[in-house]
Amino acid sequence: MKLLITGDIHGRNDVLEKVLKREPTFDLHLNTGDLGLDLQTIENAKMIAVKGNTDYYLDLPTERLIEFKGLNILLTHGHLQNVKYGLNELIMMAKEMGADICIFGHTHDAFYRSIDNIIFINPGALTGQKNKTYAVYEKEKVSIINVD
Repeated sequence: MKLLITGDIHGRNDVLEKVLKREPTFDLHLNTGDLGLDLQTIENAKMIAVKGNTDYYLDLPTERLIEFKGLNILLTHGHLQNVKYGLNELIMMAKEMGADICIFGHTHDAFYRSIDNIIFINPGALTGQKNKTYAVYEKEKVSIINVD
């Protein structure tokens, strides 16, 4: 199973296209929001996305619980859980929802860690000033990959 995880694109379709050329095969493409893209571009990228704090005109849910190959994957942007100030609210939400994996964005900082038997992944941002990053989850391993 391979998950392609992107986030905080903020309209940089050119960077997204680089990622999709580098990662042509995946089982799911999950995005943490702050897309700045139209629905057709999101659909063309085969993306399952949530609404971020800058996605004013997109009609997307703010979180999704996806059941895939025996795993419960919680996908959210993270602004509603105040992730810039710590992960406590997100950890509680992931536990309450029975998540095995929790994917979030908003901070633009790539991150992964297992907390209370839940894998937390932030892919970083495709618009990062220092690093443009995304994540891949494959065979129970997380890789943070720099686009440039």
